[in-house]
Amino acid sequence: MLSREQIQQELNKLKRQYGEWTYDIPLLYGIVTKGYLRIPHWRLNRIVHVVSDLSQKPISDCRILDLGCLDGMFSIEFALHGADTIGVEIREANFKKALFCKKVLDLQNLEFRQDDVRNVSVESYGRFDAIICSGILYHLPAIDAINLVNTMYEMASRLIVIDTHVALEAKERILHDSGEYWGNLFREHADEDTAEEKADRLLTSADNPTSFWFTRPSLINILSKAGFSSIYECFAPAHLNFGEPGIEHRNRCTFVALKDDICKLNTSPVANDLRENWPERSLEYAPDRFVPLYKRLLLKLERKRT
Repeated sequence: MLSREQIQQELNKLKRQYGEWTYDIPLLYGIVTKGYLRIPHWRLNRIVHVVSDLSQKPISDCRILDLGCLDGMFSIEFALHGADTIGVEIREANFKKALFCKKVLDLQNLEFRQDDVRNVSVESYGRFDAIICSGILYHLPAIDAINLVNTMYEMASRLIVIDTHVALEAKERILHDSGEYWGNLFREHADEDTAEEKADRLLTSADNPTSFWFTRPSLINILSKAGFSSIYECFAPAHLNFGEPGIEHRNRCTFVALKDDICKLNTSPVANDLRENWPERSLEYAPDRFVPLYKRLLLKLERKRT
């Protein structure tokens, strides 16, 4: 086991070489990667609870794949619960930090692989009880994102959890494999940026200068077409950000897709062939213009109380 001094020295060395951690990860002896800011990680809380509730077995009996794991917080959390976990991360800076945390915490059931999420497959990684795709889908081009959803379907034995940004306007159309999908292009890098400049931006795409954000209906259609038996959007545990409720973050949401046999009905056999293709604007939340009005009403109520 490393001493407190050794851990702190190596932590400082990694920060000098690769910059600050993305996540605040508790290590040993009270050492935390970013100094323990005591800011709750709402998204981690939501995703772990989803897997715990829906995996049909204890997390400790699960095999977990964490795609685009950054410096490893989600992977480490599942490993600490006893799951056999693989975290996939393309950037060397994040990968080295994740390996350091694994070594300090002596997590034998945790593996990190430096790889592009677009390379994962059943042949190279195997199958998993749950696949976590948090904060990565919206960093991919449209066709790569669709292909990744299809790959996750093949690799998942039970469920996938996708936490992602979605487009609020359908500006760009994508035609792929007899499907029509909508969303927006998002600029990740300038066309003239070098590979080194792209690598230094730890919270952007790996190499593609633009990515594609699907609308909520299109993303659900992609998951449905992949073959998942049921798809849900998660609201509790709440996904809070800077003190605001998750529902107000209209362009960030968590979807859960379950893979199981389709349950055939006996008393309504005509319902067995129902397949919904959600049209655009069919799953919208309240428009932005209502949010300021809502806040103004709250302010008026508060003034009346005082």
